[in-house]
Amino acid sequence: MMVIITSVIFVKEERKVELDEIDKIILRLLQEDGRMSYSEISRRIKIPESTVRVRVNKLVKNGVIRKFAALINPFKAGYEIIAFIGIDSEPAKVRHVIDELAKLPEVDVLGIATGAHDIFMQVTAKNLQELETFILEKLARIDGIKSTETSILTSVRKWGYARVF
Repeated sequence: MMVIITSVIFVKEERKVELDEIDKIILRLLQEDGRMSYSEISRRIKIPESTVRVRVNKLVKNGVIRKFAALINPFKAGYEIIAFIGIDSEPAKVRHVIDELAKLPEVDVLGIATGAHDIFMQVTAKNLQELETFILEKLARIDGIKSTETSILTSVRKWGYARVF
């Protein structure tokens, strides 16, 4: 994976895991329904349940499956705001800024980026007041942030997750 900060390129070294077709089918099924039992997966793809268990455990051990979690609809859970915030940082402080942002519970997705901003993040807030407090109080305390640009989603048409095959 390439991460670019201004004109300096950092390459994140991660061992690639080879996935065969059975692994990919198991991953697709778990992405559709993370609560699907090993016996149901076994029945659908016609392999022994013990094989499914071994393969899923291997996918977890190798980091292909980061964790099992519920995908929450924030609107149904009382959150009205999903915002994308682009952050411009002092070049020497990008890593410090991103480490500090990662500690904030409001931040759902966070990464160093190319393009218009050094860092992008997705933030969920209960309302505009909570978002404003987050920006003016929490972000303002982080040394190294030069500026921010916030965009608020007015609707969501698709909730997703990483599809890598």
